[in-house]
Amino acid sequence: MLDPGLILFRTGFIPKPSIVLSNDEMAHLRALRLSKEEAVIQFRDGIGGLYNYQFSPLSKELKFLSETHIPKKTEHKTIAIALPKGNRFDFFLQKVTEIGLDAVVFLVFRHSIRKEFNLERAEKIVKEAAAQSKQTELLSLSIEPASEWMKSHKDSLVVLHPHRSEVFQANKLIGKIPVVGPEGGFHAEEESWMEENKIPRLTLPGGVLRTETAGIVAASFLVYGT
Repeated sequence: MLDPGLILFRTGFIPKPSIVLSNDEMAHLRALRLSKEEAVIQFRDGIGGLYNYQFSPLSKELKFLSETHIPKKTEHKTIAIALPKGNRFDFFLQKVTEIGLDAVVFLVFRHSIRKEFNLERAEKIVKEAAAQSKQTELLSLSIEPASEWMKSHKDSLVVLHPHRSEVFQANKLIGKIPVVGPEGGFHAEEESWMEENKIPRLTLPGGVLRTETAGIVAASFLVYGT
């Protein structure tokens, strides 16, 4: 396989004999100081398709060279988490993408401070982090009301809880979806629902973690520790 000088993600990419870079892609090429030399640029469609194109500073068009298809993952690893605050959200997206997580469901809890995010901007952060870490599949993002989503997935949940006596063990995440609540804690009604439905609630070792830190830890255990 050719070693690309630059990796770019385009969801739904369909290969053509020649293509043109967008303004953002060209700016990225300039930032890497590749715009004045011959280079191989690889476009990835986010589902395993890798398409190599030849870039020449003398032409506006990139010429198709080759393509490769990487088998899709057979097991997808997901976490559900309250929306982290401020720029912690960007940091969280970057790190779980680099780790190789497959999907994040952002949950809006009763005590959630942040209740929405810009999906287009978030997907751009994911694409940049995926290109940097050479992922072949893109992290999937969604947002759901916590109570409804947890009810429909209750048999698959493991809640990471800062105030429980049962200590976390990585093997308890096998085939499960870790849930991380908001920094304000779970509402009394949410706690009661988890108690009534016997949802496993485990405490991570160490101190009480911020939302995004707990999410990164959960992603790490899912991808590397199970």
